[in-house]
Amino acid sequence: ASQSVLTSEQSIAEIPQAMDDFFCNFLVRLGMSRTLDCFQTEWYELIERGVITVEDAGLVPMVYTRNQQLETENLSLKKDLEDYKCSVSKTEEALLKMTKERDFHRMHHKRVVQEKNRLICDMKRLKAHYASYEPVLKQLSEKYQNTLTKNMLTSLERDKAVGQVTGLQAALEGLESGYAKQTAETKVGHDCMRRTEFEGPTQKALREARQQKFFVVASSSSDAVKDAEKMAKRDLKDSEFPVDAEGTSYFEHAEEHTQPLKSGEYQLSGILKVHDFAVT
Repeated sequence: ASQSVLTSEQSIAEIPQAMDDFFCNFLVRLGMSRTLDCFQTEWYELIERGVITVEDAGLVPMVYTRNQQLETENLSLKKDLEDYKCSVSKTEEALLKMTKERDFHRMHHKRVVQEKNRLICDMKRLKAHYASYEPVLKQLSEKYQNTLTKNMLTSLERDKAVGQVTGLQAALEGLESGYAKQTAETKVGHDCMRRTEFEGPTQKALREARQQKFFVVASSSSDAVKDAEKMAKRDLKDSEFPVDAEGTSYFEHAEEHTQPLKSGEYQLSGILKVHDFAVT
């Protein structure tokens, strides 16, 4: 009883363990639940019978308890070691990934620095190149302004010249129309004078007879009106067909067609045989 009492100086690990507790813990650790039930049933049955007492079972030696503690610590340490290995492997992977990213960013930074230096050189070169264009641009701007001024003056002179040409053309057309009218009147007067001057007595008699015949025929019938219109359209100086006493039908037929016909109005009216052999 004195051995099972806890003191303030002893720890839980240093307390001796009973044999049945040690064996039960062993079976629990191995997962032998049915064996544990059988052992407890038989163990407590023997104690109730008085065959075995707790003092007879005794305590487990400290060596076994210490071995069990060491084994438990060993398992715990192994588990911690596995956890540490997993964490170390993850850390190594993360470190490797970060190293690759660092190398990538370092190379990118170097490339960016090189491009920046190249762009700086290009900017300096372009500034020097464009600086040489400023005098040329200034000169071209002055030429452009001068050209605009000349173009404006030329446009004004052109508009002025166009106005003068238009006025001259209008005046010329007026003069030409007046001259043409005067020339036509003069020509008509001369023609009338020439006709009256150069008309002989025979032509004068024929003209008077033709006019009398025209008035007589016009008053006779409506068909004669058309013939009178045709005769009026003819020139008064045209000679008439001679009057045939025998009354040749061909001359009468030809007299009906003294006016020229339009294209497509001619047609065959008869055939006259005048020779038997070929004409050479």
